[in-house]
Amino acid sequence: MAGMGDAPMMRQFLFAASAAACSWFALVATASAQCTAPGTASSECTGNSCATITAPMVSGAAGASVNIPIAFAQGPNDSQNGQGFDEVSAIAFTLGVPGTGNSAPLTFNCTDGNLADGSVTGVPSNFTVVIENAQCTNRNRCLCPDTGAGQTRDNFVNIVVYGPRDLPATGPVQIPVLPASGNIVTLKMQIAAGTTAPIPLKIFSALDTGANAKPQFGANLSLGDQAACDVTATTANKSNVKFTPGLVTVGGTPPAACVGDCDGSHNVSISELVRGVNIALGSQPISMCTAFDCQNTGTVPVSCLVRGVNNSLGGCP
Repeated sequence: MAGMGDAPMMRQFLFAASAAACSWFALVATASAQCTAPGTASSECTGNSCATITAPMVSGAAGASVNIPIAFAQGPNDSQNGQGFDEVSAIAFTLGVPGTGNSAPLTFNCTDGNLADGSVTGVPSNFTVVIENAQCTNRNRCLCPDTGAGQTRDNFVNIVVYGPRDLPATGPVQIPVLPASGNIVTLKMQIAAGTTAPIPLKIFSALDTGANAKPQFGANLSLGDQAACDVTATTANKSNVKFTPGLVTVGGTPPAACVGDCDGSHNVSISELVRGVNIALGSQPISMCTAFDCQNTGTVPVSCLVRGVNNSLGGCP
């Protein structure tokens, strides 16, 4: 996926995805509304005016498998029917596992040079996921390499999520919008034997530079709306997406965190408290803010909400 950069979404996805994803764009292109020229994400999204992508805080034993759910939430209503970052229909992004460096502490089980069955689950109804770098066909690195043939194992995952899952043979295509919030894909990966250090999970974007820049063959994140327009950034070059990194803790429970600190900023904002309440009420999944799961039960009891409020008023420990 090298070279995706800040090109328009159409070219990005055509270059990144499989033949099925290419067919999606070929079919919807003729029905697209007028698209505003996409911006280049050179400043971060702030406040509540953002779509969000969240990697989880999970734990597992060395040598065992671990599930890594990735959550997405649409941006707030922008009053554009069928368009905008509140009606995202397709996403391309790179998840680092850890993404930078040379090690590969998280790997997929592979069968005949491709991901084993059950490696990718949790995709919303009527959507498809493509792991672009699963195979090493016509390349020397991928997630399922033949190391005896000199191929290298990637320590990042290039992911495309789009719909509809089944395209009609003829006629117009009704493009579905991703759910308002919830998991968009779950990866089942293996923790390498002998791993002891926590493994960071990072979602890369064009804002990452220097030592934190995306891997050479990774892709900048890209969002496409129902009209097949690129809505990753505004025309003022401000990103439309917030990212919450995750962590895989090896051999125990996730490290103690500031309860309610969803984005790792070491502060608990009012919007994060609202998210915690929504999770407790069941209107949002726990993956939207695992920092409220203070008892490691996969739920948000009242005691965890109270701790979040205290951290909002008095600051994180």
